[in-house]
Amino acid sequence: MTTNINLKDMERKAWTSFFDDGLLDVLMGLTLLAVGIPAMLPNFFVSELRQDAASAALMVLALFVYCLGKRFITMPRIGRARFGPTRKAKLRKTTVIYAISVVVGAIVFLMIMLGLSPSPPGWVQRLGVPGLLALGIGGWMLLILGLGAYFTDFTRGYVIAALYALAFSGTVLLHNRIMFIVAGTLAVLMGGVVFIGFLRKYPAPAQGPPGQRAPDGNQ
Repeated sequence: MTTNINLKDMERKAWTSFFDDGLLDVLMGLTLLAVGIPAMLPNFFVSELRQDAASAALMVLALFVYCLGKRFITMPRIGRARFGPTRKAKLRKTTVIYAISVVVGAIVFLMIMLGLSPSPPGWVQRLGVPGLLALGIGGWMLLILGLGAYFTDFTRGYVIAALYALAFSGTVLLHNRIMFIVAGTLAVLMGGVVFIGFLRKYPAPAQGPPGQRAPDGNQ
């Protein structure tokens, strides 16, 4: 019994160490910035198409930086872990998030349709269509990313979920993407602080290829 508990604890620590470098926080923050920055430079990105293309390019660049950081900074310091069937099963549950997102998306759509109807309910009139849309999108972001944080044991993911909700809801209410920049900057700063702590905790190895850690994760 004690051995089983210890194995569970060891695997959980090995899994959560995946987030110790703060790179996922930075990636999520850069993704928000990628959406916000082109829209805030209308003189340079003069059309919606150029803005979207710039956002896509910045997102790809952010993902590229994330992968390089994992490969050349994280893995040489803490190695790579293999996990047992229980952890893999928990990860598979994250696919439920996408199914839920479809349902929640349908609810958001219905709320907007209620707001646009000729005789909307009183509570819909008080909120207004922008309010409904902001409420729906904000709730959607919190639910989807919050569930992702729960299923992956990513504690800071709850903060990122709140920042994403703030970015999308704020944009709807303000008709301006400045909230993407605000939320993205906060996420990047949070990840940067974690990243600096990671570098201090795990100095670069003197030599050799990235290690490989393989805890017995069968639970």
